[in-house]
Amino acid sequence: MPSFGAIKMLQARCPGAPRAVCKKALEDHDDDEDKAAKHITETTEFKDTRASAEEMADPLSKLCLADHLAGRPVLEELTENTTVSIIRMEEGDRTTFPAYGDTLRVHYTGKLQDDNSVFDSSVARGTPFDFKVGKNEVIKGWDEAFMKLSLGERAMLLIPSAKAYGAQGAPPDVPPHSDLKFEVHLMKITRQTSCLGAGKHGGVQKESHEYKELADQLLGRAPPTDVVHNLPDDRKPMPLTSDMPRVDMLREHS
Repeated sequence: MPSFGAIKMLQARCPGAPRAVCKKALEDHDDDEDKAAKHITETTEFKDTRASAEEMADPLSKLCLADHLAGRPVLEELTENTTVSIIRMEEGDRTTFPAYGDTLRVHYTGKLQDDNSVFDSSVARGTPFDFKVGKNEVIKGWDEAFMKLSLGERAMLLIPSAKAYGAQGAPPDVPPHSDLKFEVHLMKITRQTSCLGAGKHGGVQKESHEYKELADQLLGRAPPTDVVHNLPDDRKPMPLTSDMPRVDMLREHS
């Protein structure tokens, strides 16, 4: 069976090629990466992007080749698939969608795309998971995907490593560079409270007592605390500056 690293290297050479295709090509060609890459190029739409002889003359390309031969990822952050895919399994209400900062309640089962093994499941625990969307509380792929789901929807999310746990993985259950898939159910959307309205972000969020105080001021039930009222007799004339003409000077020229 091809190693995890060998599959990733072949995916780097053939950007966009699914993990399953690369794995099968390596299995059919006795883990020979060159033959597997050639097979993918000839039988699919995904092409081998190994640098040409002219590009190899460049010092940076030589360095990349050395990394490749040493078994290290070659510029994976530039070639790795970063597209999050959504497969809808059951429609939601199609009208109520999450907005930035909303709290979502979901059930999910997370699996590795490589071998379909389950690494985490709120369903198995029997407890839904709550998080604020768009606040970096979850992996980037979740923040992107859940904004496109409507209330009640069930879907399969296919999330590439770059928008999941990346090169670090999530030991011990998620290896480095793992593409993931999640079966999810968006159960509830709780709108965030903002001075700009539900689902909007204004930087500083108002507490309930601040809203009440502001409402009282606007409705005339309480005096504003940041305005100073002076009676007419208390007002003083503005001092003249040196470059402003005085009254007596204006009379001399009239």
